[in-house]
Amino acid sequence: MSFLNIYGHERQIAILKKAIVQKRVGHAYLFSGISATGKRTLACEFAKALNCEQSDNLQDACGKCSSCKKAQHSSHADMIFIEADGQFIRINAIREIQERMKFKPFEGRWRAVIIDDADKMNDPAANALLKTLEEPSASNILILISSRPYSMPATIISRCRHMRFNPLPAHAVTRFLVEQRGMDQQKSSLLAGLSGGSIGRALDLDQEDIADYRAEIMQLLMNARKEDPISLLNLVSNLGPDKKKIKQGLDIISSCFRDALIFKETGKNEILINQDKSSFINELAQKLTGEQILQNIFLIASVWETIELNVNKTLTLETMAFKLKV
Repeated sequence: MSFLNIYGHERQIAILKKAIVQKRVGHAYLFSGISATGKRTLACEFAKALNCEQSDNLQDACGKCSSCKKAQHSSHADMIFIEADGQFIRINAIREIQERMKFKPFEGRWRAVIIDDADKMNDPAANALLKTLEEPSASNILILISSRPYSMPATIISRCRHMRFNPLPAHAVTRFLVEQRGMDQQKSSLLAGLSGGSIGRALDLDQEDIADYRAEIMQLLMNARKEDPISLLNLVSNLGPDKKKIKQGLDIISSCFRDALIFKETGKNEILINQDKSSFINELAQKLTGEQILQNIFLIASVWETIELNVNKTLTLETMAFKLKV
C-alpha cells in the first residue's frame, strides 16, 4: 500500500508529501475526524514513506524495500503504536516511548510513534506527553489520532500540526467497497450513503445485514400517512430500544428525504442513495415542498442529538413521528 491506495483525503496527503519533499516534517501531528475514515492508515503510510530506502522516490513509499516490507507487516522497529489499555492510555505507555526517544532510531531515519485514540490518555499520561511535545527530540515524530479532539487538553493540541479529516465523500466509500470488497455497485452505493462517510461503518453495516432492516423501515415509511397516526407510530416503534439500531433507522429515513430533495432539484435518479426505491422517492419529491423536506431532515438530526443525551427514547421518537411531513 502507498498514498495512492488511500481513498479520499487528497488535501491531507498533498500536505504530507510536501513536508517530506521539503524536509519540513513536524515533530508532532494530530489527525482528527470521525472514526474509521482512514486516519490511522494514513499515519502508517506517512511513517512508512519517511523511512523508505528508495531515495529516488521521496514522496511515497516504494513498498518493496526492506523498511517498507517491515512496516507493512507491522514489524518495523521504529514504528511504535500506542493504544488504550482498557479505558485509558496510561502514563507507563508514555514513559516507555520517552525512554526510547532519548536514543536515535534503531534502523530508520525516523522513529514514528502513533498514538491511537489519543483522547483516551488519562491526566498523568497527557501531562507526561506534554513534556515531550514541549521538548521535541530530533528524528522522532509523534502522530496522535482522535475522533474526539475536543476532549483533549488544549495545550497538547496547540503543540501539534492539527490536520482535520472530513467524512469521506460517498463516491470514495463506494469505490473502496467495489474495488477492495468486490461488492456490486448498488449495494456499495447504499452502504456508502448510510455510512456517514466512514469506510469502517460501511463494513459494519454490511456485516449486520442492513438490507433486511432497511427493507422493513422503508416499507413502514412508505405506508406512513399523516391522517393515520397508527402508521406513524408503527414506523418509530420498529426502530427498537437499541440506540445503534435507532441511529441506523433514522439514517435510513433521513436518506429518503435527502434523496427526495436531490431528485426535486435535479430530477436525476443515478445520484440517489436509494435508487431501487426511485418511484417512492419521486412520490415524496412531488408531495412535499423543498422546505418541508428540509424540515424533516433537520428534525431527524435533532432527534438523534436528543437521544444521545439519554432522554426517553420512546417519547422522543413518537413526538418526531407526529411532526414528520409525509
